[in-house]
Amino acid sequence: YTPGEYTATAQGNNGPVEVKVTLDADRITAVEVTKHSETPGIFETVFDTLPQQIVERQTLAPDTITGATVSRQALLDAVADAIVQAGGNPEALKDSTAPVAEDEALTADVVVVGGGAAGIAAALEAHDAGAKVILLEKLAHLGGNTLISGGLIYGTGHTFQKEAGVEDSVEALVEYWYNRSGGTADKALLTLVAEKSADTIAWLVDNGVVLGNLGTAGISPVPRMVGTGKGGGGFILPLTEKLAERGIAVKLETPATHLLTEEGRIVGVQAQAKDGHKVTVRSARVVLATGGFDASEQMKRKYAPCASGEVCFSSPGNEGDGIRMAQEVGAATVFKDSVIGLRATRPTSFGDPANGLVWSPVLLVNAKGERILNEAVDYPIYHSKLVQDGSSHFYLIFDATQATAEQVAELIDQGFAFTADTLEALAAKTFMDEGIFLNTVRRYNELKGTPDADFGKDAALMTGVGEGPYVALRVIPTTIGTMGGIKIDLDMRVLDTNGAPIDNLFAAGACANGDFFGREYPASGTSIQMCFTTGRIAGKNAAAK
Repeated sequence: YTPGEYTATAQGNNGPVEVKVTLDADRITAVEVTKHSETPGIFETVFDTLPQQIVERQTLAPDTITGATVSRQALLDAVADAIVQAGGNPEALKDSTAPVAEDEALTADVVVVGGGAAGIAAALEAHDAGAKVILLEKLAHLGGNTLISGGLIYGTGHTFQKEAGVEDSVEALVEYWYNRSGGTADKALLTLVAEKSADTIAWLVDNGVVLGNLGTAGISPVPRMVGTGKGGGGFILPLTEKLAERGIAVKLETPATHLLTEEGRIVGVQAQAKDGHKVTVRSARVVLATGGFDASEQMKRKYAPCASGEVCFSSPGNEGDGIRMAQEVGAATVFKDSVIGLRATRPTSFGDPANGLVWSPVLLVNAKGERILNEAVDYPIYHSKLVQDGSSHFYLIFDATQATAEQVAELIDQGFAFTADTLEALAAKTFMDEGIFLNTVRRYNELKGTPDADFGKDAALMTGVGEGPYVALRVIPTTIGTMGGIKIDLDMRVLDTNGAPIDNLFAAGACANGDFFGREYPASGTSIQMCFTTGRIAGKNAAAK
């Protein structure tokens, strides 16, 4: 190498990752990540571990970090670029053979499978009830979908409502959730979570989670939602500290493969570490909290075909593992062809700033140029409208006062946005039907500043389409969660196909949420509330049995 310090960048999940690499004549002496916008709770695992491995082993084939593929690759690509700048050959550093450890045999009172919101809550409550707990997580970090969420939670009767003088009730929340399910949810389960929602929020605060900013969510006018202000990491990072303080054993990158049974009873979990060695955990009870099946295209085809083929912004660990393991031992399941849907412009991540543009309440048209919805409607309803229309893609239409080509230059270069001086030219560039598109814009402008007689958008948001140049931003439906999974009772016990509890088996969170929802997600923060609350119940009951 030519000795010196070299700076290089590569694309991460949420933006560029900048790395400074120091080399002498024949060695990498230091690797430092200097700038990035990756998700808290995930990037630490990569950026704290890989630089040290690269320097110690002089390799660009360090240990794989499960669930952090894009961040890991960005760091490695940037280091490789720096080596090229120094006149080196990065390919020579890509051979590595890691040793395989001995098989492990462990015991516990309760083993929790999955380290998202439900799994962490279950582990903490089971420990506090006196159980010896082992928590298994398939990824290199805890948090699941909650970690990459907006950090919101929904409930009733909590301190934040009371301080604001909000009048609400368990009955009102249950009725709202039930109505949004289309009458298909289990009212007893909804009531259980609603009744405990305030206590769960207080429990989170007691465990170091900072919450505030009371607001509304979904289509209810009642303020029930509070947030961390720091995204999902505002939940997960303080709770991870509580796991450590309590001395709860957490085994990362150790996915469970199947449940252990003896004479029809669940007696533990078989898992496999990242290097391939077996981890056998014998336990009196098992809590499945493995999240949904959003990252499994095969399971989406089977259980949520409405979202088959959609880009997934969920945790990569959400592959339906717990659902599959429960089915293998005879568990009943409930699916309704439903997902928690969102939208995006490019298939990067929920945190990509470019995807924030899709929240603009400007005119949206389908691939033909037709308007199909109220552009200010709640995001799950918006997603449903996109899916129901059937177009492969859609366009948000910005006039010169709303967005410029300079502001979206990168997206134009990548083919996610288009610009033109006239509406006719914009239609040609996007392959819309010119006549249909022009008629849509004409009708939209007729309604400017008035109540939306076609789709019900508020008059203040009916700003019309003004003068060009124009920008068309491509929009696609995406998935951020699934609704459906293992059937449970009010104690979070897993039920078999005859409706009887399976001995020693509990489930909580998104792997068991089918009876909480219908086809459309009711309000931001609902799933996180259900995950934390059902996880707490499962942990307590598993420890007490």
